Amino acid sequence: MLGKFKRAVGIEEEQQQEPDNVGIMADINDATTLSWNTRLQAFAGFFALGLICSLLGSLLLVKAKLTGFCVLTSLGSILSLASTTFLMGPFKQLKKMFDPVRLVATIVYISMIVLTVVAGLVWKSPMLAFIFVIGQYVAMAWYSLSYIPYARDAVSRCLCACVNSV
Repeated sequence: MLGKFKRAVGIEEEQQQEPDNVGIMADINDATTLSWNTRLQAFAGFFALGLICSLLGSLLLVKAKLTGFCVLTSLGSILSLASTTFLMGPFKQLKKMFDPVRLVATIVYISMIVLTVVAGLVWKSPMLAFIFVIGQYVAMAWYSLSYIPYARDAVSRCLCACVNSV
């Protein structure tokens, strides 16, 4: 039952008949393979750390500590994104991130993280840093919607209807 669920949400692909891997790559794969329970715990831990960093970064913004805000918010975004690699594996995660359907959202998301840090640490511009953080969250939401069939279309239609009614 759990295997069917994992395949349905794209975490686990259906088993295909492949020749057994031999050699050092098989040894590395066996040594680094985590159980499903361990993967869930690591996902929850990284996601919680990402959320905590983002919340602490927001508190630093209220106290006008721009450097800490930029670093903690960006670190929180990176940790949250990294948490999903525990569910599907790092190579599959990277492959899915750079699929044509997610490519623009991925590039915008990573760019917003970099620009947030640059705006806070180099340019020392609180307004730009804040705008880039909002850009991070919008890009991550758009990226996340790509995993739900027709979600982007529904959100686009909703936003267009809201704009047209104004």
